[in-house]
Amino acid sequence: MLTSVTFGMYPYILVSTTDPALSLTVFNAATDSYGLTAGFAWFGIGFMLVLAYQTYVYSLFWGKTPSDDAH
Repeated sequence: MLTSVTFGMYPYILVSTTDPALSLTVFNAATDSYGLTAGFAWFGIGFMLVLAYQTYVYSLFWGKTPSDDAH
């Protein structure tokens, strides 16, 4: 159902109710190649930071819990 709505609204992403010229379309929402390259680079850096953090937390809590701990 979402796919049919998407194809029905193309090229509009957000339709303006006050003025059709103010609608957000696929073409005026696109960025240039520099923005995409910078975003991809920051995604790679952020992903590596998240992986490092997850590895650190996993190693911090490694092992079994003692069975003598009661709630």
